[in-house]
Amino acid sequence: MKPAEQKGPGFDARHPILLIAAQWRPRAYILAELQELGYEVRALPGIHFALGYLIRRPQVHPALVILDTEEDPDLTPERLEDMLAITEPAPWLVITSGTRPVPPVLARAAPRVHILKRPISIGQVVERARALLAGGDEIPA
Repeated sequence: MKPAEQKGPGFDARHPILLIAAQWRPRAYILAELQELGYEVRALPGIHFALGYLIRRPQVHPALVILDTEEDPDLTPERLEDMLAITEPAPWLVITSGTRPVPPVLARAAPRVHILKRPISIGQVVERARALLAGGDEIPA
């Protein structure tokens, strides 16, 4: 089946993957890989932009949220709680520093929130995203 013919979570505009990353390189690379597989992705440069996007488009219900926590000056516990509420029940894939602690609000949201600690490859992020969208309980390490 061609990527454009695939159906299911992440493959339509009303249920896209929401990719939030302040750093442009990881955002661009993850976006390119997911689009190559046929996924509908909305890539935004920070949590502030993601909240605005979802508030202005209440018809959009993300199938998956991918959040890179690096260098986002607007990443606060309050905004994380708002995003978790707005995107309920979508699973989250959070990419964090290997040296800093996971924000407590995200740690408390397990098992909905899946944490990936750096260093991690773009391929590993995409593999985890695909497993979450497929509804697999066994997420590859």
